[in-house]
Amino acid sequence: MRALNLFNSPSLSKQTERELIADHEAEIGVLLPVLGPLFGFGVILFSVWDLLIDPLYASTALLIRIGLVLLGSIAYLPTALRWTATQRCGYIYLTHASAIIICEYILKNGFLYGLAGVSACVFTVSMITFRIRTFFLVLFFPTLIFIFLTAIGTPLLTFINGLMLYCFSVFLACILMLVMRSLRRKAVLLEKELLHISRHDSLTGACNRRYLTELAEREIALTERHGRPMAIAMLDIDHFKLVNDTYGHDVGDEVIKLCVKTCVSELREIDHFGRIGGEEFVCILPETTRDEALLCAERLRLSIEALCVETPQGKIRFTISIGVALLDPNHTDWSALLKAADEALYQVKGRGRNRVLLWEATPVHD
Repeated sequence: MRALNLFNSPSLSKQTERELIADHEAEIGVLLPVLGPLFGFGVILFSVWDLLIDPLYASTALLIRIGLVLLGSIAYLPTALRWTATQRCGYIYLTHASAIIICEYILKNGFLYGLAGVSACVFTVSMITFRIRTFFLVLFFPTLIFIFLTAIGTPLLTFINGLMLYCFSVFLACILMLVMRSLRRKAVLLEKELLHISRHDSLTGACNRRYLTELAEREIALTERHGRPMAIAMLDIDHFKLVNDTYGHDVGDEVIKLCVKTCVSELREIDHFGRIGGEEFVCILPETTRDEALLCAERLRLSIEALCVETPQGKIRFTISIGVALLDPNHTDWSALLKAADEALYQVKGRGRNRVLLWEATPVHD
């Protein structure tokens, strides 16, 4: 079985990493108003144990617990300080863990009986942090307080024993945090992979029809909102059935993949390219005027015309026909726009193929 590589968990793009951290912050922010008060209540509830082990100083310990919990409670809910959820958690941990550590110091044999509680608190940090640096930053000041007070308040052997147990707890909590981070990253990668599969054509990687429709409707809404031009181009590989019949479906698949790869390389980042049928494709061209759309379509046509595919039977070339339509009063939605581009494409095929034609209310003859 392959070991889990904690220190080199699945790599994510910077954008995905930011999204993952933002999701983590959001989840912590939702849970904090509930878990924060529970943590504070647990800290105060330890006063019952204080009363059992040292009745003389139990009341003093109670006041310390209540005071530090109240001090930390300002971070249970978002404040005017604009802290992130992790920063609020770090502040709560500082005040609440410090309350436990200080109380163990003033109580007789407090560290002897309460060390397990101090160590257990460390594991809460693994739940609220996502990075190693943040993990140790949250622990830094409570750890200094713990080391200082145990050093001056306990015998040497007890101090060493307590320090070893505390460090071991920190180590285990860090491992737990890394395991959870690795699992979350893998889950994000799997989610993105499944989303990509559901949105893209398995053969070419182009957008599938359903996803292309979603993108088109979004672009149409933005176009209408901002008053920008938009065009689409529907293209079809000429005589593709003849390619399949003559050279086989394997060669046909290579032709399709090469066609998609070439077209995508010629488009802008804001453009969208999808496969809507066997050898039919659509380009969505946001912020594109009539002349720009025709130039783009002609560039695609020439790029495909220049391609050459190696086959066992020799080299073959292929061409495409393209119908272009503009978003205008005649075509105000995706269905109408797609139908217009399809009609233009149909006219191209009737005129000899391997050319570009713009749909017009009164078709222009070549």
